[in-house]
Amino acid sequence: MPKKLSDYINPLFSLLISLPKGKIISYSIAAKSIGLDNPRNIGWILKQNKNPDTIPCFKVVLSNGKLAKGYKFGGQKEQQKRLKREGIFFDENGRILNFEQCKY
Repeated sequence: MPKKLSDYINPLFSLLISLPKGKIISYSIAAKSIGLDNPRNIGWILKQNKNPDTIPCFKVVLSNGKLAKGYKFGGQKEQQKRLKREGIFFDENGRILNFEQCKY
């Protein structure tokens, strides 16, 4: 019997909480990690987050090292600000400079 998308909320949030400071995860790796086939569904799950200070949804990025446009808690600028506080740096085009070192 297929799971509902809401069944993946707690597994994803637990994964994000477990990420060490300075580590990020792509939508596709996050999906694979929790057994979800479609990485696009990760965005829907992230939108269910009500407390970004407890559930660090800002740590989910595109697999090319860029930020998705729909960060719920203030957009890309706020997401970038939160990532910079964790030692993650960006180039002039908004791509993560130290992407390979930061990947989970």
